[in-house]
Amino acid sequence: MSIGFEAGFGIELSRSMILLFPRIYCQKMGSSSKNAKQELDRISNLPEPIGCQIISMLPIEELVRTSILSKRWQHSWKQVPNLYFDLTQMTKACREFIFPIRQFGLSSSDPNSKMLTKHLCSAARLVKTILNCHSAPVTSCRILQFPIGFQDPIKSVEYLIRRKGVQEISLSGLYLGLDSYRNKNPPLLPSWGKTLQVLELSNYPLDDASIFRGCDSLQTLRLKFVELGNETLDEILANCKDLKELSLSSCTGVMNLMIRDTNLKILELRKLCLRKINIHAESLAVLVLDDILCPTNCLIIEAPAVVKFESFCSIEGETISYRRLRDCIEMEENFSRCSGILGSCNNVGHALATQTCYITPFKKLQMLSASLDLNNIREAIILSYFFQECSGLQHLRICSPVSVENLDKLNQDSGNHLSYPDYLFWQRKETFFSIEKNLNAVWVKRFGGREIEMEFAKYIITRAPKMKSMIIECVDNCTADALSLLNLPRASKDLSLVLKHPCLSSGTSGCE
Repeated sequence: MSIGFEAGFGIELSRSMILLFPRIYCQKMGSSSKNAKQELDRISNLPEPIGCQIISMLPIEELVRTSILSKRWQHSWKQVPNLYFDLTQMTKACREFIFPIRQFGLSSSDPNSKMLTKHLCSAARLVKTILNCHSAPVTSCRILQFPIGFQDPIKSVEYLIRRKGVQEISLSGLYLGLDSYRNKNPPLLPSWGKTLQVLELSNYPLDDASIFRGCDSLQTLRLKFVELGNETLDEILANCKDLKELSLSSCTGVMNLMIRDTNLKILELRKLCLRKINIHAESLAVLVLDDILCPTNCLIIEAPAVVKFESFCSIEGETISYRRLRDCIEMEENFSRCSGILGSCNNVGHALATQTCYITPFKKLQMLSASLDLNNIREAIILSYFFQECSGLQHLRICSPVSVENLDKLNQDSGNHLSYPDYLFWQRKETFFSIEKNLNAVWVKRFGGREIEMEFAKYIITRAPKMKSMIIECVDNCTADALSLLNLPRASKDLSLVLKHPCLSSGTSGCE
């Protein structure tokens, strides 16, 4: 390929390249000293694989510009193993059009719609041209903002799979807002072949799972804002028998999530609205349930090998109805089942006849990240059961829920059946095995300094001898009582306590 094509991306050196290679540019500006030449030789004499790995982090338009740095760099971009395309940034015309699209959208009656279509198609064809010029195998490739409804980006993906043997692909679609294409069925993606191991797909409809046939090597699948057919996910899992990691985020079309897989290691579910969740994964090690709306009586999780569990609920009071808020708060019962506080299954993991749902307690849990209100006595009890049942617990991360309308009422509904005042709960709790032998890191976010919260912090500081790090981030209206935590005697001589309080100019830490 000639220099003319490469210069077509712009002769000007990009700012990113100046930051990556500042010494080269200083020497190019006219320095002729012996030391400058030696410095230039140091960067020029880097092994080619290392140089290629460095520049492969650049977007393709800046990557090609490196060809004008020197004769040695003229063809280096053709050898990089990782490629990154963003079609909306590849040409000046696309950059000028994409901003108003994101702000206002376009219809087929807009006089600029045909011109926009032309520019995006040109950028899509340019991807194929660049791939033809690229001479080395491609390990991973990202193609962002490819226009849904056009065939050219799909041809590029097919080329990557069949000719380059790509192992990782990330595709992100773009709806142009054009009426003529909005209702058009998107072209089918090519079959992923035998080499693909990681696939990320965003903003793209999948009506069926035909493209996953023969995906024997696929180990990681991440779907975000993907429209799925009624049975598409079941068919995908049936075809991808060696799948180790599955992530679903903000996907639609799935109402009943049924996963039965003995090989699955990581499962991440985020921002999903489901009628039923049924998970049976004997080898599952990491489980993430963030912002999941699902009736509690339709939840079944059998994953006895989980070592990392995360479940956060980000609720915005102004944009969520009371009914949906109630569904989110019902995750409290799910925590109860995960900790073993509710006897919903017997010791072999089968549901009891009187129960409609169950979750196997996570006995092997080592890392817990969750939305829990530490000043709610019921949720404090749940946390204590985690300490009791999960003897290997090492890392704890808690984010108190944001204050929203009706939250106090929901907390009151949980009830308190203790024979003593709530604030004495942590004082009267025994020191669990997990606290005494394993817990070494705690992070609490949105700490308010209220009674039960304060007692929990004191419990950790004064009773956990293996603790190394504790970070407490306070809300703006946190009580001044929280400052007294810095003066408590510490069970661990290695504990570094960081308290980020509004009364302090910056986080204060102490280590004795």
